Order: sequence, then structure tokens, then C-alpha cells
Amino acid sequence: MTSSTTLTAAQVRTDVTTLLGHDVDDHDDLFDEGLDSMRLMSLAERWRAAGSEAGFLDLVQQPTLAAWVDLVATAR
Repeated sequence: MTSSTTLTAAQVRTDVTTLLGHDVDDHDDLFDEGLDSMRLMSLAERWRAAGSEAGFLDLVQQPTLAAWVDLVATAR
């Protein structure tokens, strides 16, 4: 999928911390930090609309910020 939007590592971090309402470390389990499946779906949809190939199942398998940056960010 091609998109005019490029997801950066900084944008992924901002999206996650904004959604959770607090900062998280790169390797914290995001479900332990308060993420739920509905919010994860909204992130997955937002990032796919911005051009990411990763979907909900890809993200749920490794629920850490570091893993998600590797999956969805195109500019690090």
C-alpha cells in the first residue's frame, strides 16, 4: 500500500503514549500498561491508513513499543 504519510518511530511513540496517557519504556508490555484490544484496533487502523502493512494480529503478538516501531515505522 502506498500512502503520502510516513510513519516515523517518533509518531508511533507519540500515538501510543497519547493513547495510554503516560510514557512507557520500549520493552514494557503495553497490555500491562493499560492498552486494551479496542485501542489497539484503533492504532492498527490508523497506522494501516498511513501506509503500514502491519495489522492487529501482528501488533498483538509483540505488544511492546520497540517491536511496534520495528513493524510500522518506515523512518527511524
